[in-house]
Amino acid sequence: MAKSSGLGAALLIGGVDLSGDIQQVDNISCPVNALDVTGIDKLAHERILGLRDGAISMTTFFNTSAGRAHPTLKTLPTNDVHVSYLHRQTFGAPVANLVSKQINYDGSRAADAGFTFNVQAQANGFGLEWGEQLTAGLRTDTAATNGTSLSVANAVATPYLNLPGTTGHNATTPDAAALDITGDIDIRAYVAMDDWTPSTDMCVLAKYNSTGNQRSYNLHVLSTGHLNMQWSEDGTAQISRSSTAITGFTDGTAHWIRATLDVNNGSSNAELKFYTSEDGVTWTQLGSTVMNGSTTSIFAGTAVLELGSRMAGTAGNLAGKIFRAQVRNGIDGTIVANPVAGTSSISDSTGKVWTVNGASSFLSYGTLYGAQAYLQITAFTGTDATVKLQHSADDGVTDAWADVPGGAFTQVTSAPAAQRVATSPGLIVKRYTRAVTTTTGGFTTCSFAVNLVRNEAEVDF
Repeated sequence: MAKSSGLGAALLIGGVDLSGDIQQVDNISCPVNALDVTGIDKLAHERILGLRDGAISMTTFFNTSAGRAHPTLKTLPTNDVHVSYLHRQTFGAPVANLVSKQINYDGSRAADAGFTFNVQAQANGFGLEWGEQLTAGLRTDTAATNGTSLSVANAVATPYLNLPGTTGHNATTPDAAALDITGDIDIRAYVAMDDWTPSTDMCVLAKYNSTGNQRSYNLHVLSTGHLNMQWSEDGTAQISRSSTAITGFTDGTAHWIRATLDVNNGSSNAELKFYTSEDGVTWTQLGSTVMNGSTTSIFAGTAVLELGSRMAGTAGNLAGKIFRAQVRNGIDGTIVANPVAGTSSISDSTGKVWTVNGASSFLSYGTLYGAQAYLQITAFTGTDATVKLQHSADDGVTDAWADVPGGAFTQVTSAPAAQRVATSPGLIVKRYTRAVTTTTGGFTTCSFAVNLVRNEAEVDF
């Protein structure tokens, strides 16, 4: 969006459209205060940042008509007041949202006889949140409706390989000498499983094929939630070892997982360690070290390296998203494969070429840290309506539209009304989102605005 004025804006307060009664919006702020924590032993000030705050202040005209500024604001309600400032009232345009306390309603008569009021709203519980309009200002539905989809800008999103969990869907790169690791190995992946305790074991990365006895190594997630590594010393016999603890991850959230195999620990044994991480840098061991019972080695087979399956796409098909992965020759050793999902292809700093296979496998992108949404209902006639968020990785082409977990507002039976909902902070919100209305008893009019706030970084409310 290029530079623009503040003309054509709207201001909604508690489900009431007061746009025509607002002379000006004096302030929209989301300050973060510096807190002094300087100890007496310091030689300079030491400060930390406090929690994000927020405020919106405005000047209103004196309008005593029903449903206008004066009857809406004069009561100084003690409950929370939801305020939304909609820039330009266009689809996808910026919007400022605030759950607040109204702290004043101060009138002032100017020399020209103009009678206006200063109103301030101070954040309560959440800081001011900037988002995007999922409706072009107010939208009026007369029956259950699927709204227009909005695509997140790829500059603020994270690409991934989307996999449906069915045969033939994966990404592969041909065998190469560097992948034929026979000693210590280190496998890592940043992945979001649709289900972290899947109905069947799902493979994250593998160089492993029973055809022709070309089993080398793989890392997968068991139906119990444990991590598991399999390898073979001769391409035929399989060795399988699992973590002693489950990941405990929430379904649909993204995390790093890792397995290391030390083929000879110096004590006539081989040992495996499993890890998890939130940043791929700091690792936490998952459970205890797993001993193999003897030293071991890995067969240097000719199978392709696969993401999201094993056995050339016929087994362990993963349902979820893979963002990136690594295979290292040695624990913390040389990187020999480094696939990273992009918006149109998978890159690899080691020069390997990756192919995405299967009609329902595709590259997309989304945001990783959940979302909040605001609803302002200005008019309603009927029995009930429910407004909710849906998302899709490809605008419903192959990835069917699905409800965003935690993205449904409470059923509406009257207006005016306003709500805020928040998903889990680790939820992946897919590239495309839309606001839909559903009903059980029917309605004839539902006028509302929905605003979506995607979190571009981790949040904690």
